Amino acid sequence: MSEKWQVAVYKIHDTTKDTKEVFTVLEDTEKTYAQKQRKLLNKLLTVEGSHKYTAQKLISSSGNGFDLYLFYRKHPKAIPDWKPFFKSFVKEEEIFHTEPRNMNESFVFFLYHTDSKNLYAIAGGYGAFTIQKFIKDDFGIDILVRIVNDKGERILRHAKEFGITGGIVGMAKYFRQQYNFHENTSFGNIYREIAASIDKNTARELGISVDETKQCIAKNSFKFNHSINYNEMIVVVGKLNTIIHQKENFSVNDIKLIDAKKDEDLVKNLEKNILDEIWNNRNDVSLLEENIDFIHKDFENFMSASKFKFAREQYEDSATLFSWIIGRMGDFSKREYLKNIKKLSLSSYSAESDPSSSDSLVLTKDTIFNHLIYEVSNDGKSYFLINGKYYQIISAFKDALNESCKSFIISNYDDGLDKDWNDGTEGLYNLQYKGEVNTIVLDTVTPENIEPCDVLKYDEEYVYLYHVKKGFNGSMRDLTNQVFIAANRILEDLKGDNQEYLKKVHTKMQNMDNYKDQVSDKDIFLSIFRERKLCFILAVKDSGTNRRLEDIESFTSNIAKFSLNELIHNMRNLGVDFRITQINAPDKEN
Repeated sequence: MSEKWQVAVYKIHDTTKDTKEVFTVLEDTEKTYAQKQRKLLNKLLTVEGSHKYTAQKLISSSGNGFDLYLFYRKHPKAIPDWKPFFKSFVKEEEIFHTEPRNMNESFVFFLYHTDSKNLYAIAGGYGAFTIQKFIKDDFGIDILVRIVNDKGERILRHAKEFGITGGIVGMAKYFRQQYNFHENTSFGNIYREIAASIDKNTARELGISVDETKQCIAKNSFKFNHSINYNEMIVVVGKLNTIIHQKENFSVNDIKLIDAKKDEDLVKNLEKNILDEIWNNRNDVSLLEENIDFIHKDFENFMSASKFKFAREQYEDSATLFSWIIGRMGDFSKREYLKNIKKLSLSSYSAESDPSSSDSLVLTKDTIFNHLIYEVSNDGKSYFLINGKYYQIISAFKDALNESCKSFIISNYDDGLDKDWNDGTEGLYNLQYKGEVNTIVLDTVTPENIEPCDVLKYDEEYVYLYHVKKGFNGSMRDLTNQVFIAANRILEDLKGDNQEYLKKVHTKMQNMDNYKDQVSDKDIFLSIFRERKLCFILAVKDSGTNRRLEDIESFTSNIAKFSLNELIHNMRNLGVDFRITQINAPDKEN
């Protein structure tokens, strides 16, 4: 068997109580190797409250400026999901039944650089999961922006992106030919993983000797797709340790990470604002859900999960997961309540797993706080909390976002809704249009769980579908997603012969007391769509005062702006007309 392996290198952060304790001991020259080894085991490698890893004796415990520590774990694997399917149909003497239970082997190898005081890790098996809450999430990307000269280099092979806003949580992109970062820029998306081409000269600077272009994977780890041996691995980590101290050549994302150590007071203020918001709205989760997304940083595994475990209880409805968790936080004092938000963890599992079994494979696990995606303001500036890390929008990007939204609003403003919105509900506002000429109210008419619009108007050329919402804020995520889904479904329906969806809209409308008999004849209703072009309009009432959408800079919610920008892009791709309007309050305060 080859003694070479494709190594992924992680960097351990120093921002939590546990990791700070580890670094304090590692930096202490009075501590013995065994004491440092024990601290790593106790603080970073405990699994479900016990020490399931064991320290391994190395022939040499140091090299290339590093102190080296290896830990190993052997543990039983869960019974394969498919095995019970055949169990009753296979004879007892067959190897299917007699084969010993499978075992998993895992390791974590720590490399502590004694001069720079940085701690790195290599992991195999379940080891990467064990240390996931202690690793620097963007370490690999931090390396990439230091070894690539500028954003214009065509190096991108594929990328995984996380969406701050909109209906798409994340996506994987594969490029037919190599792209650069300018060509792949998307408002509101941040990179979680990048596969890039690295030429042989750059590879050699990393300590890897190759004769051709290779590929690297940059995410929470840095991995070069070329097998190396043990000694080469230590050299490579040494090279990465040098590179990480160099200045980055460019910023890969349009938001910058707030340094928790350098900006400690800012981070404390941001955290206090968020926790106060959760505490103040704990009895009305709907208010929290308008502004908070709840998702693990490993969004692919989290979104594929079907079972969840929190505080020893199990749950299976991902759509209401956040409200279920808040409902189980208990009747604590504010101090205890917020402490538990930061301390208690949520685990996710596949549909076939049994969360009550210690052998079940955990897909994701982290604290409740580290599942939050939230925009928060402090001292007049806007920040994002994304899975436990704080980010600020780069000013140039913020200006570009404002300009993009403003340009669209000025060029595509609609004035078809002329009624003021008093302090009543959205439903009451929409009902004001019932009975008007060439107008149909369809609020809460949702066949296939898709609302075509709130208010429909039409003239000889267009049918105008107004989607009404109060507040140009975080709730815009859901509204813009709703508009896109409705547009996509109606366009799809009109391409067919039967218009099944629109028929369902008419049927449901006729079965609702508030809306029936607006257009009694189904064929007349369908002809409104068949004979006209579609135009979708986002209709927003500002919840503030004296703000106009044309003055987009006066609105603080960048999530709303991201969402609008994404919807503009998506509607253009659909080839459908899209506009925006602002609804006035009675005193014209907006």
